[in-house]
Amino acid sequence: MNIVPEPSSSRRWLFAVFLVAPLITILAKLGIVPAPVGLDTWFTLADLPERMQGHVEFIMYVPLGAVVVAFFRLTLGMPVLGLFRPILLAIALRIIGIPIGLAFLTLVLGVTVLMLPLLKGAHYYSRVPVQLSIAANFLLLPLIAGRWWHDEWLQRLAHFPIIPLALICEGFTKTLDDKGFAEAAWPTANTILLGILISQVTRIPGAMHLLLRFPEVLVAQVGVVLVIGEYLHFEFLKDTNPFATRRPPAEIRKDELVPQSASASE
Repeated sequence: MNIVPEPSSSRRWLFAVFLVAPLITILAKLGIVPAPVGLDTWFTLADLPERMQGHVEFIMYVPLGAVVVAFFRLTLGMPVLGLFRPILLAIALRIIGIPIGLAFLTLVLGVTVLMLPLLKGAHYYSRVPVQLSIAANFLLLPLIAGRWWHDEWLQRLAHFPIIPLALICEGFTKTLDDKGFAEAAWPTANTILLGILISQVTRIPGAMHLLLRFPEVLVAQVGVVLVIGEYLHFEFLKDTNPFATRRPPAEIRKDELVPQSASASE
């Protein structure tokens, strides 16, 4: 477990600005504390045109997803394939659905892994474009198959965003090549788990309306992340990896005794 250092006084003020100010604004809009006339009408996005709400929704949910990732990574200590991959995967799963999205991602990951020996030792700017092309081909295959089988789910597969698909494949195969299966499977599984979780958070009834009425929540999310980094950086599960092979106790004791005997002989 990490020892959380005491934050400086300047950072405490920063926490107060990003947490207290949005809270006061929300309370003022609700009429709990005194507020300027018209605050609830000019400092809100609730009256946005419907055609703009979908775009604003993604703008506001990306920082919300970052809060979830920060908590899992810093407080729980669960490794992931970077900050953005779980958020991008959540967007993809929301577009095409969780079951079909996970099945498609697993298929593309499997094919990418099979091609890994052919790309071993290749430069980054050679390996990643190949993986990007593989992802693009898999997005086009359902459209070709759809010319014979007119199923709606084939059309939906083509809507899987290509960037998160390629990034997850790249992150998994790079870690697999550098550190082995156990070290690659655990952060990849956590990335997928977070993607599912974030995609479901965005489906909470009334959540979008709440964010549009109180856009200052976006400012509060900054404060929440700062608090997680300063006060909740414990990494409880830092040394946990269910995919890692546990060594027998006798073997562990033998390894621990080797340095002692070597130092005694010196």
